[in-house]
Amino acid sequence: MWKDLMVLFGALIALAAINSFPQEKASVPGVDLIATRQDAMDMSSITLRSMVDAMKAGRDPKTQAYSAAALEKWAKALPKMFPAGTADGETPVNSQALSAIWQDRAGFDRAAADYADATAKLAAFATANDMAGFTKQLDEVSHACNSCHAGYKAGAQGPPRK
Repeated sequence: MWKDLMVLFGALIALAAINSFPQEKASVPGVDLIATRQDAMDMSSITLRSMVDAMKAGRDPKTQAYSAAALEKWAKALPKMFPAGTADGETPVNSQALSAIWQDRAGFDRAAADYADATAKLAAFATANDMAGFTKQLDEVSHACNSCHAGYKAGAQGPPRK
């Protein structure tokens, strides 16, 4: 019994020692965050294009359910990928993010919410295997992307120029 108590006491001391060190809050440096969001934007564009191509090839929308769900997840995360300090010119990386994102954060958040709504509907149409709804919704998702980029992204569509 004493041996068990000593082991327990030792474990509690170790646990207390670990928790006594200050815990740092995880954060991603601005330059890494910019690269992450640019890569995610590229993947979202490729995903959308592949779904369009799949519909042109006559595939069922349900075959695109995973891709549509992934796009929906990205859309929910997107606004958090634009913290202050990551606009074009604020880091050594060409971010293409216009300062309008932070000057009109409510407008940007509305545009991001429109994109999230469009992708959620796309995922629902895919799950329901609704060909007409899914095909039309692909256009709505593309429109949501272009609407946001028109006001909040510098440069042409596609990856930033180095």
